[in-house]
Amino acid sequence: MVTSIDIPSSSSTGMSPFVLYRRLQQTAEQNAGSAKQSSTQDALAKQLMDIKNTQIRIRNMQVKADNALAVSDATYVQNRMNSATTVNELVNDDRVLRVLARTFGVTDLYSFNKQRLKDVLLSDLSDPNSVARRGTTKELELARKFNLGATGTLTDTNGTALTIDSTGKVRNDGTGTPLEAGLAKLKNLVINDSGQAALNGDGSVLTNGNLPNAVANAYAKAVTKAPEKELTLPVNNTSKVYEFDSPEFQRFRGRADIQREEEYFKANVKNLKSVDDFFADKRIMRFVLSAYDLESELTNTGKIRKILESDLSDVDSLANRFQDPRFKQLAQDLNFFDAKVSKLNSQSTVDNIITKYERVKYEQSLDEQAPGVRAAIEFKRRAKDVTQTVQLLGDSVLREVVTVANNIPKQIAVQEVGAQVTALERKIDVKKLKDATEVDKMVIRYLNNKAAETSGNKGSYLLNLFG
Repeated sequence: MVTSIDIPSSSSTGMSPFVLYRRLQQTAEQNAGSAKQSSTQDALAKQLMDIKNTQIRIRNMQVKADNALAVSDATYVQNRMNSATTVNELVNDDRVLRVLARTFGVTDLYSFNKQRLKDVLLSDLSDPNSVARRGTTKELELARKFNLGATGTLTDTNGTALTIDSTGKVRNDGTGTPLEAGLAKLKNLVINDSGQAALNGDGSVLTNGNLPNAVANAYAKAVTKAPEKELTLPVNNTSKVYEFDSPEFQRFRGRADIQREEEYFKANVKNLKSVDDFFADKRIMRFVLSAYDLESELTNTGKIRKILESDLSDVDSLANRFQDPRFKQLAQDLNFFDAKVSKLNSQSTVDNIITKYERVKYEQSLDEQAPGVRAAIEFKRRAKDVTQTVQLLGDSVLREVVTVANNIPKQIAVQEVGAQVTALERKIDVKKLKDATEVDKMVIRYLNNKAAETSGNKGSYLLNLFG
């Protein structure tokens, strides 16, 4: 639950940047409890997810083994049917029986009455008293599918007896052994109304379809399982608890202008089909850049496009070369290089950008009330990540704070980078920025100097510290 502290507007109260900043820090401290609770809940959710994913992986290992066996069974039965020379060798093959029973929904016969399963397969369908004709619908369908119980001499339309060679191929040239009528369907023969096998134009036996292949595919489809997908936590690049959440912030979020821009973004971002579409819609582009505090870059379309399409795995890509982390974060979150606009279209990204937009705009409004407050906030957030003096120069916010706090003239910017680094290092030891107390001291100096710079009267603001 967020704090109920309300932050009055300094435009109406005469509040100094320092006092507004302190009020914001008080809000942040109280909200930290909610953030910690949220973090704990996230950690527990991840632990539970990891346990479930371990179970899923174990089940998937079994699924993988079962699927491999299914493919092996399907291939075996397909080859067995293609090469069979007698009906009995198929009916007496336990692996064939198991596959047929599973494929055609009579597994109970295979498990509890295997002899009846054989009798069904060997039923003479012309006999009304046969097992299949007097059995269930599924049993009759199975018997008809293969008609293994057919009897009599099988000839072609010329009256030549059909034979089968050692490989299972049907012939009508007098070689091989007589073909059992019960194998006619399995050998894909085309039988006319007179019970004779049709011939091709060259006199060879005509076949149509591929029953063994169809059986193998049907079996694989019936028993193969898809592996379970592992669970993932929702993608959320923005903390769930906003450090400055308060009634003031909630009122700001509900402002008509904020809601209007959010509604436009939500309604139209899903219609983007390409990166070109993104750059063509200036209102969407402005919204996204604003969410990353980069609205001032709106006119630099070429630069922004190169950044967004950067290959982040390439250390020399444009996004990676910027000291300012906002550019890299923007490129990471949109990932135009790999995903084009598909990630931007996703609901999680849309929600994340809207959250960022609200917070950036709110903090900009704080700066309008008391200039310097926003830079102070950002400096406190990001100072701990600074490892080199040059990073302070490359980040506009960090540069603003350290130069104003240390009374370094803005004209330093016209000097070479090396000279600027030397000038800063005379005043600042970046190692000390890891210390929260040192950061606070820097922020206080910045706010006081910013107040004097803005009002021309440092004393009036210092009075607020003790009023």
